[in-house]
Amino acid sequence: MKNKENNNIYFWQESIWAQLAGAWEQQRMPHGLLLAGPAGLGKNRFARVLAGFVMCREDRSARRPCGQCKGCVLMAAGSHPDFRLVSVPEDRKTIGIEQARDIVNWMRLTSFLAGYKVVVIDDADLVTREAANSLLKTLEEPAGASLLMLVSKRPHGLLATIRSRCQLLRFTRPGHEAALQWLKTQDSSADWPRLLFLAGGAPLRALAMHRDGFADLDRQFSADLSAIIGGSKDPVAVSAVWEKQPSSVWLEWLQTVVLGMIRARAAGTAKIEECEPVHLIQGAVNINLARLYHYLDDLVAARQRSERGGLRADLMTAAMLIPWACGLNYRSIYQEE
Repeated sequence: MKNKENNNIYFWQESIWAQLAGAWEQQRMPHGLLLAGPAGLGKNRFARVLAGFVMCREDRSARRPCGQCKGCVLMAAGSHPDFRLVSVPEDRKTIGIEQARDIVNWMRLTSFLAGYKVVVIDDADLVTREAANSLLKTLEEPAGASLLMLVSKRPHGLLATIRSRCQLLRFTRPGHEAALQWLKTQDSSADWPRLLFLAGGAPLRALAMHRDGFADLDRQFSADLSAIIGGSKDPVAVSAVWEKQPSSVWLEWLQTVVLGMIRARAAGTAKIEECEPVHLIQGAVNINLARLYHYLDDLVAARQRSERGGLRADLMTAAMLIPWACGLNYRSIYQEE
């Protein structure tokens, strides 16, 4: 039963799956695929199910891996000799030339089970230029029955030559109501409208936030920011608590608040979503709109610089919270010169 469950795809992926299953049946399966779209849409799981499908040893008239044959059992166990999953090593920030060469050489070898050889590269936009040029050889001159799948939430970060040699599969967020209905089947007690909003409409990301207890953190952030604005809490003291979280978490949360404030200022409070912190957004009426835009730019710049490293978390957190104590009356800090 577990194998069967692992071979399921999500309802918002069905049209893409049907497209590829049709290509398989017509013997037109591409050698290179680019799975692109926002995080939280299950692209990696889709890639693994597709890998299992092309390596399944049984009849695939049902358009799914059977889950029972030798190939499916090996895939479920993570030990299929003709499948490789490549990602950024823990001690690095990119996928380098050594990994790429290893992939190229491995794909040239004969299949162990006389079928497909499949490679999935996660975060493919983090492949270095040298590594990408090495992978081009595999895409230009595929070795027999092989499939290279590149998974990326930032496909523009890939070389144009790589993108042009892959069939693009664009994963999009499902409709709001359909996503909510699916999430309710996972847990009927969660505040899914708020979590789905914070997750940018990506159901799996909303589900992960729920399982990580983000609802409590969301309430804490909202209460702390309200207290800073009202003068009952010291922003430096609050920053000492917030900095215990990854900077990307609270920076993105602040972005959702500021965007709500900008929308309310531009289109009126009627545009405030029910799942947004209304009390915070309504409190923006006295903040200059230009300051909100400058602050939003700083949040984006701070997040980009934080991802590159080299910033002290404690100083960055305080720098982004102190302005709330004075109506965002400040000069940009993190924007690039």
